[in-house]
Amino acid sequence: MRTATAVSKTGTRRRDGEQARIGLSDVGVRYRLLNERHTTLKGRILGALARVPSRAREFWALRHVDLEFRQGEVVGIIGANGSGKSTLLRVMARILHPSEGRFDWQGEIRPLLDIGSALNGNLTGRQNAYLYAALNRVPRAEMDKLIPKIVDFSELDAFFDVPVRMYSSGMAARLAFALATQTRPDVLLIDEVLSVGDERFQRKSYFRMMKLIERGSLVVIVSHNLPFVEQVCNRAVWLSAGRVMADGRPPEVVAGYRRQVK
Repeated sequence: MRTATAVSKTGTRRRDGEQARIGLSDVGVRYRLLNERHTTLKGRILGALARVPSRAREFWALRHVDLEFRQGEVVGIIGANGSGKSTLLRVMARILHPSEGRFDWQGEIRPLLDIGSALNGNLTGRQNAYLYAALNRVPRAEMDKLIPKIVDFSELDAFFDVPVRMYSSGMAARLAFALATQTRPDVLLIDEVLSVGDERFQRKSYFRMMKLIERGSLVVIVSHNLPFVEQVCNRAVWLSAGRVMADGRPPEVVAGYRRQVK
């Protein structure tokens, strides 16, 4: 029987000549499922008076996950809803702390987990670009040079100076992806953002990610679009009930997943 290990997180910025990487060793994420007895004053009083105290149930969103991703990989994370895909990405983004195991990384991690968190709806596309630069320590002078490329890739044109709340989901996705990829991240984490784009945008995204790989980036994508994972990724990981079911070449991993869901 495997025992829980002490939680450990270590990471550094990537120096010249060093490879971007992410490592997870025996990682688990546990949630406590609280009922009324744990969340209300009345419930807590009754619980304190009860002869047998009520214990919160536990749910493991991830368990015994051992993975290592390295520079030059485009990794597709697949699995059914509730399988732990987004939880895994949030651990790698350092948003969630693992309940057990070890997580370490090398390089600067740029998460693009959802459009709502990536963009401020009250700001224009241009203002969001400068806000993104400030949050990710990109010099303003550098962002000044990148703005025309961001406008060109996102195809927003005049809408670039319109509040993002007026955008369609596809327009917002194009802007968020352009911001995250134009600044050349060491590690890029993407959670279903590309699913709202049309086929043309997905083709553009593919070529952009290929450029990131050539520059030495590591890209990890959560997606339900299995053909996209097969075409774009050079590695796939299949999660089920918080555990790794398969890890390898996308055609084989996707085929195994398809057989299981039929």
